[in-house]
Amino acid sequence: MDLEKLLDPFPIKKEAELIAKSIAEDPKHVQALWEICISEQKHSWRSTWLMDKVYIVAPELVRPYIPKMIELIPTLENESKQRQYLKLISSEPLPDNISGNFINRCFDLLISSTTAIAVKVHAMQILYDFSQKEPDIKNELALIIEEQMENGTAGFCSRGRKILKKINTS
Repeated sequence: MDLEKLLDPFPIKKEAELIAKSIAEDPKHVQALWEICISEQKHSWRSTWLMDKVYIVAPELVRPYIPKMIELIPTLENESKQRQYLKLISSEPLPDNISGNFINRCFDLLISSTTAIAVKVHAMQILYDFSQKEPDIKNELALIIEEQMENGTAGFCSRGRKILKKINTS
């Protein structure tokens, strides 16, 4: 399977789902997909989207790459990759040895006025999950969420209210 050719032109959702199923049936392609994800190729972000589709079909194939995604986030500038990696990271329990750089980057993404809403939402979820292990950040997280909700979209505010409710009841 030539993943690079399959990713260019950009596959529609149904094609991506079929490719993901093929990868799940022959897991040796997951490593090749990851290699494209971390490459500097022009459309490598497409492979991160495909990695998300593989996760839906066979999450056990993507789980080993979650720690690597966590390592990449503090220095990653590509917003499309940030969105997909944070989505995948937020779908799994956080490892015990999570880095301070990663958590700080999630806070930075949540606070930034230029961060895409989907990235903010996933960062907010990750920070809430982290607050379950480190309750000392709950107050700071709640204040930031409330502040961000003042100008937030309906989707952001909806997730923010749910997380604030959880923070306030725990």
